Amino acid sequence: MSSFNRVGGRYGMHSGSAKFKNLEVVENMRVKGMPLAPLQGDVWFVDSNLNASGNGKTWETGFTTIQAAVTAASGYDTILVAGTVNQDSAEALTSDYEEDVIIPAATMGLRIIGCGNSPEGIAWTCSAADAVCLTVNARDCYVSGFRFRPNGATSSVGIAVVTASDMTENAMGFTVENCIFRSVTTTALAGISINGSNDVTIRGCKFTSVLTGILSISPGHSVQYRTVIEDNLFDDKCTNAIDIDGRSCLIKDNSIGVGLTIMIRTNKFSVGKENMVQGHNLLVATDFETNCVGYSTDNWLGNTCSDLTSSAVGTDNGWTIKAYPQT
Repeated sequence: MSSFNRVGGRYGMHSGSAKFKNLEVVENMRVKGMPLAPLQGDVWFVDSNLNASGNGKTWETGFTTIQAAVTAASGYDTILVAGTVNQDSAEALTSDYEEDVIIPAATMGLRIIGCGNSPEGIAWTCSAADAVCLTVNARDCYVSGFRFRPNGATSSVGIAVVTASDMTENAMGFTVENCIFRSVTTTALAGISINGSNDVTIRGCKFTSVLTGILSISPGHSVQYRTVIEDNLFDDKCTNAIDIDGRSCLIKDNSIGVGLTIMIRTNKFSVGKENMVQGHNLLVATDFETNCVGYSTDNWLGNTCSDLTSSAVGTDNGWTIKAYPQT
């Protein structure tokens, strides 16, 4: 049993086990660095390292596929997904999960969280060329902690966020953060595709080796409203970074590598307007006006372009232009 001993003028709990009748946490509580918070709904466990699939209710009796957990889950449940046990072995280079998962419209608010030790996240590859790793058809869902590996330029994407014209599929309010999107063998169509879904948030993700990082597939029944794209990295292995059509979208604090054809476009289908592309998006380009395009009603103030050729330092249409390399 743990004990509380006086150390340096304070009492602290030392190693061992402890049992409390009542425990009040007034600030933050963490286990192995992970914050704990009350979760709505049930928690399901997935571990592809298990010899056989169980009932999903503990790590020891977890499902072996993510789809099994999604099928078992109800709205506002949480799915915790384990990665490769030995991240230092060659096994860590392969995919932990190879499947095409669909969150049905009825399973609103589902959270899928990768709990692996790899800094790149848990590897999730689609089952075949031009398949989709994860299709989101339900509103208010959340995903984090994965390395999505789509494969195929025709239609393969890491995450497809879908809202149908009749609203039978409605992924409004979807959030993804702290994920990596990187193709397997054939460069994929996109890391994330959005089809007419409102209030999507994409935060803290990395995009590499895809044709387009974030792509509007179709305006569908309406343009996508209030998409937030912030703090993401698009490297020079992408062909395009952000190619969407939105209204009142916010694109801020993203870093975009050298030589992309489209760095930021907000008017892909010419049915949106009034986007806010601001807050120090950083581009490395010969001419930002060649690589960025939007609506006349957009606000593009406060961004920076490091020009590869110009020796001038100044401003142009709200962009700060700096010579590259900096001297």
